[in-house]
Amino acid sequence: MVAAGSIGVLLVAGEGIGQTEQQSEQERVEQAFVELSQQISTATTNNDVTHGSNLEAGEHGAIAHHDSATYEIWAENNSGTTTPIANGTIGTIEYDADDGTRLAYEGGAVFRETGTQTRILSTPPINYDHRTNTLSFPVVELTENKTIDSGDIAIEQASAHANSMNYIKDDHVFIEIESEYCLGWEQHFTSEAGDTSLQQGCYGAANDDGALKVRLGYEDIDNAFSRGVALSDESNYDAHQSGGEFDDIGSEQFKPLDGIISEMKADFRENESHIDTGDWSEITAGTYFAAEGSLDAADELTFSLEDGDAVLVLDDDISGYDITVDACGPDGSNQAKIYATGDIDVGNNEFTQTCGDDESNLQLYGTSEMGVDFGNGYVEGLLYAASDKTPGEDGFDGWQVNSNNDEEYQIHIQGSPEFDGSIIAHSISERSNFNDVNEQPMNSSEIEVIPPGYEPAPQLTYLNIAEYEIDVKND
Repeated sequence: MVAAGSIGVLLVAGEGIGQTEQQSEQERVEQAFVELSQQISTATTNNDVTHGSNLEAGEHGAIAHHDSATYEIWAENNSGTTTPIANGTIGTIEYDADDGTRLAYEGGAVFRETGTQTRILSTPPINYDHRTNTLSFPVVELTENKTIDSGDIAIEQASAHANSMNYIKDDHVFIEIESEYCLGWEQHFTSEAGDTSLQQGCYGAANDDGALKVRLGYEDIDNAFSRGVALSDESNYDAHQSGGEFDDIGSEQFKPLDGIISEMKADFRENESHIDTGDWSEITAGTYFAAEGSLDAADELTFSLEDGDAVLVLDDDISGYDITVDACGPDGSNQAKIYATGDIDVGNNEFTQTCGDDESNLQLYGTSEMGVDFGNGYVEGLLYAASDKTPGEDGFDGWQVNSNNDEEYQIHIQGSPEFDGSIIAHSISERSNFNDVNEQPMNSSEIEVIPPGYEPAPQLTYLNIAEYEIDVKND
């Protein structure tokens, strides 16, 4: 699908306007643009009524022109094969003030640009909801080139066309927008458009065209632990004032394991061996369940894995004991995996393996609500606690493992711990320095995050993409 030519509108401030009068005019234009955006949005959902508004276009009125911005949406599988979904142009209604400030309506958004700073005055109705796996992307086009004077205007829907593609199965969905207001779009997609991942910023070494590329949804779980630390966003790293210890940090949003751990807990409780008081001295190859409180008296969990891997589902916190993995088979590759429903409080304990230099011998998995406090302990292994939670939203209070933690961060470093391995999480607060840290990206092909039999259903991305032709004229 190729969208028809879009229309942009240029508003020019009159010459010789005094500073106070100019400021007043800018405020009127801002208010008029926000109202215009709201009225156009209403017109896309109601084609039976002509909607009215008042356009502050300055002395010279509004001048319409084409092709102010472009967009493209496509799907791409893990092999790099692409499937086109939609592409076209987006128009702009623009006001240039004498002081260099720009106000612009574009694609449902209203941006204010001053120098290199861009602020969103009104967000566009473009977003991705990971809870329903739905992309909403309405494209607004204007009917024709015309001059629009200041004053009352009429806004009417001329036509509407829904995209014929309703969903994409398994593939990632990408969006690219090229615009003079690229920085405003980047701000929207990185902070307000839902679960999207920035693939290419507006400007960089290989990109000077103001082109933004984002990907919807989660990273491919097969690429887990391919870098030292993966956070939902690099800005979620609150580094120590003397300089952060983590160097290999990337913005990568992986799928939370809440549903999978819940399913495993119900299954293991009914069908697997239970670890009760005194059974933790030597855990051999196999599958196990530990109920809440059953490990309270433990001082060490020891996994002896000569004969294969061990999987433990723990319906509790990991706290108060050491974890040791030894005798990992002839080639040292056998693994102990713990899937916990609670938090991790390392304290002064040690989570280690004695099988060599492979940190994947010990793997710790948690839900999106798992908080982690490294304390003064030592952790050698992989930690997967992917989360898309936001403290204060949807009844979630935050990740407060103990009273010293800031609940806005998922992983807390407030003692002098040591760490060797790889981390996937939402955020890290580093209030003190590590004694030692060694980030270890892993060969992802050796890591199986989700055990066989618990793989999630195929990912469907639902597409709600439509183009609306809107007529805006003086009334």
